[in-house]
Amino acid sequence: MSGRGLTDDERSLLTHVTMWGSDGYPVCKVGRGWTWGYRGIKGPVVFKTKREAVASFEAFEAVLIDAKAGRI
Repeated sequence: MSGRGLTDDERSLLTHVTMWGSDGYPVCKVGRGWTWGYRGIKGPVVFKTKREAVASFEAFEAVLIDAKAGRI
């Protein structure tokens, strides 16, 4: 496999989302904002809306999928 590969937490996250779909997204409300995280993986910031947090997570998930496929 070329590219950076995945950590155990990243592989587990992809498996989790594959099993549960969007219901498995690790997005949660924190105070007045929204964030995401899974095990040792933390989202970048607290977002004002859930939509922004979901979009951020989906972008991160796309990077993981590319890394798993060896495209990065």
